[in-house]
Amino acid sequence: MWHLNSPWYNLVFRAFVIYLFVFFVIRLIGKKQLSKLSSFDFALILIMSLSIQNGVMEGDHSIPAVLIVIGALAAFNYIMNELTYRFNWFEKLIIGIPEVVILNGKVHKRILKKEKISEAELFEALREHEVMKTEDVKCAILETDGKISVIKYGPTH
Repeated sequence: MWHLNSPWYNLVFRAFVIYLFVFFVIRLIGKKQLSKLSSFDFALILIMSLSIQNGVMEGDHSIPAVLIVIGALAAFNYIMNELTYRFNWFEKLIIGIPEVVILNGKVHKRILKKEKISEAELFEALREHEVMKTEDVKCAILETDGKISVIKYGPTH
């Protein structure tokens, strides 16, 4: 229970590699997927978590091993937060940048295609902001968390 079956640095290294891999897999999924979690996404997360546990722990389920892995993952997360806070270029690389999907009522279909957002999904987001036509939108931005922010024209438009 208190004896490590593998060296502590092996556990830290495994946690680091899997942390980076999962981070990049989530990044590849795209911004849109971050704001919506379908049942398929939920199933994927559950399966990934079971696989990750086996990969990180290497069969060592002692209390020190669990504490080391949790501490290492928390440290990696802290380091990533600090780097994205301190370095603007790192934040853009890791988190990404917001994308303008509508400007002055004109839909940027190239951005929709790149981000894999259907027009139906775009119009759903507009309706959530009580907008029925793209002509009423001054600017709509796909944020880095996958949500779409909408700025409407004023009443004089």
